[in-house]
Amino acid sequence: MANTSSMNFQSYLKEEPIILILGGFVIQLLTLLSMGILAGPLVGGYFLVIIYYLRDNRKPSFNDIFSGLQQFGNLFPYFFVMIIILVGFMLLILPGFLFATWWLYVLPLMADRKISFSEAMKLSMNKVNESGFLMHFVFLLLITFIPMMLLNFLGTVIPFLFVLKILLPPFQAGCMASLYIDQFGCTEPVPAAPVDIQPPPLPRIDSQPETADTEVPAEQAEAAADLTETVDDDLKAPDEIPENNTEKQTYIISEENKEESQDKS
Repeated sequence: MANTSSMNFQSYLKEEPIILILGGFVIQLLTLLSMGILAGPLVGGYFLVIIYYLRDNRKPSFNDIFSGLQQFGNLFPYFFVMIIILVGFMLLILPGFLFATWWLYVLPLMADRKISFSEAMKLSMNKVNESGFLMHFVFLLLITFIPMMLLNFLGTVIPFLFVLKILLPPFQAGCMASLYIDQFGCTEPVPAAPVDIQPPPLPRIDSQPETADTEVPAEQAEAAADLTETVDDDLKAPDEIPENNTEKQTYIISEENKEESQDKS
């Protein structure tokens, strides 16, 4: 992947030299005029232009150089990271190299992933320790300190070579963007919001089943009424039975005749 990024950067330099070189010069000038206070938004936008081209093959325009100003609130704290690194160089130099190496990816991470500088510092330090501190330290020397020292020395001998310092930042940003893409790849996907899936409503079950109203035929109703009357006649109260013997015998005979007639029918 490193070779692919380098080849893309070379083609980018050939296709868009004005945007890359002139844009880099404008960014340097504005950063110096702001005394480094606007370094985060300005340099961060310059990084985004190169990263989008190398990774997403997105051709930039000159206005894209200032895209970092849209994230001014997020990129501005990078100024404090620069202050810490500068203080580290003032303290025996070694802490400055240590901080500069650990926080090599802070600005690209803040600009590309739109994360806070504290989170970017943690991610950058973890990636440097994971991939190799020595490798990143040598990379930092090769693209920043050694070229600057050579240009400053040669500029004192041949003043014309001092102009090459204008061309140095585009190459530094291109190498830095290529290494960033190799180490971090694409931006981390944003986790999808959890979807609240509710089960379908259960069918309603009535506690009491509905009973259909049925009509009783008229013939069955009359037969039921006759049967009820017959049962009522058979179950007469004891006080309805005659008290004397003659009437009792007559009553019994009449009852037997009724039963015989019913059996015959």
